[in-house]
Amino acid sequence: MSSDGRGDDIPRVGQQPGPDGPDQDVFSPLGIREFGFAGAFGELGAAFLGALRATGAVGESAEAEYQRALDVVRGYPAEDVDRLARSGWEELPEEAYLDRWALVQVLTDLRLAGTADALAAVVATPVPPERYPEGAHRYSTVGQETVIRTTAVEGLARLAADGSTGALDTLVRHVDDDRRGVRAACVLALRELAAPVDLPGLIRSEDADLLEVRRYDVRDVPQVTRVDHIRYPGAGADVRPPPP
Repeated sequence: MSSDGRGDDIPRVGQQPGPDGPDQDVFSPLGIREFGFAGAFGELGAAFLGALRATGAVGESAEAEYQRALDVVRGYPAEDVDRLARSGWEELPEEAYLDRWALVQVLTDLRLAGTADALAAVVATPVPPERYPEGAHRYSTVGQETVIRTTAVEGLARLAADGSTGALDTLVRHVDDDRRGVRAACVLALRELAAPVDLPGLIRSEDADLLEVRRYDVRDVPQVTRVDHIRYPGAGADVRPPPP
């Protein structure tokens, strides 16, 4: 649990603790680092770095810029992209949380069947212990690591939807993952895929509630209208979720 009472699975990618003060926001992947792994892959490496940088693009043309960068990478063999991504995942330093997330997000958005092994490697990588003592920072390294792995689960779900049996097998295998955040992401993915698996028989007894988890479009979620309900939790009536 972080010092502000939020769980370690809460996504806060982009925050880094300041040396002597409050958290600092860092939203510019690859802003100060040179990564040797890309240099070994020539033009593909340069294209992949271009896609990584585009994850931090801003402005009206940001999405179009990102999609163009992805299209360039898609012009290379998927197996080469997979090897590059696995090399990057192994070489990037642990503390480069945003850069490691960007690598996984690019793989997820590329949606190349041949990259299932790289995404599986991300999900299977053990989460290091929390690097900051409770109360030292609002920042949680375990939370960062969980975000990266659940992003990889989303990438596997997209590949499974496209017919990748390897991606589907990985999702099924991690339904019993040691990390509840990963288990929840895999259960949700398999339910949305309507995968032919016996989920109730695969999940842990304490995870029965995960079978009820649903994904909502933010536009369908009732918005808070009484500010007092935010300032003083419990002061107002509970807001019920939208109907199924």
